[in-house]
Amino acid sequence: MAVFALVAYGLGLVGVVWFAIDSARIPSLVWFWSGYSRLGWWTTILVGLVAFGVPAFIVALAWRWSGARRSLLREVDELKRVASARRGGVPSSARNLA
Repeated sequence: MAVFALVAYGLGLVGVVWFAIDSARIPSLVWFWSGYSRLGWWTTILVGLVAFGVPAFIVALAWRWSGARRSLLREVDELKRVASARRGGVPSSARNLA
């Protein structure tokens, strides 16, 4: 039984770490204006970890294939594209001067 618990919490920890790294790529500004709740996803992940670990892993997998993630990453890409267009060929050594 102890081995089962260790495996379950190990999977849950893998899910939490992966979610933390993946969701950190999305700036707070994108979360705020998108209407998706970062707090809601984190709450679900942490409740899953407390509830024997495996649910956190399942929620991390659900996050991986969710429309919310795709939409948020699309917004991040759009922001990067617009920021790059604004800079418009300014050399990287001079970007901080503007």
